[in-house]
Amino acid sequence: MTSRERLGGVIHTYLAYDPQNYPPPNAEPPDMVSSAFDHAMTYGSLRHLTEEELARAVKLDPSQIANLGPSLDALIAMLEERKRKILAQYETEKVRRTAKHDFQKFAEQMTPPKELRKQFQRAVAEGQIYELERVWYQVDDERGPFGVALVQLSAKLGDHYQVEELAAKYTFTGRESLTVHRALEE
Repeated sequence: MTSRERLGGVIHTYLAYDPQNYPPPNAEPPDMVSSAFDHAMTYGSLRHLTEEELARAVKLDPSQIANLGPSLDALIAMLEERKRKILAQYETEKVRRTAKHDFQKFAEQMTPPKELRKQFQRAVAEGQIYELERVWYQVDDERGPFGVALVQLSAKLGDHYQVEELAAKYTFTGRESLTVHRALEE
């Protein structure tokens, strides 16, 4: 073997040129469009994925997001603490009376047609939304003053029911009074 045959690769090593990882300087630039075209041919378009399609395409292991936010136990504890504070702050007796009074006062101000008066008075006395709806269906002009007032009265009775349910479901121990709107909001 001659000395000429033993030589080689010195220039490449010296310049830190690795033909496996780096293309030669005079190579063609990479094709940026082919992958998009392949995608379009495979999936039919370049449209954005919907949330459902994206959810199906991306698979996450729960361990990847384990410490991303508060744990379920921490969230439950925060909600329980908020509930405890609300129950310790407010009382419901006054708001229950107010909701009932609002319903009764609004009903007293209404003047039903003569043919519906007894049925209306019975519905108000019984405090049944179903009965108020039956009266509404019998009204000639639902968009007239009595028809509109009947819908409002039904809403006030619904508010009264919700306040009663709230007071029955939870034990409020506070002293601060609530408005009907605030009680339903909290």
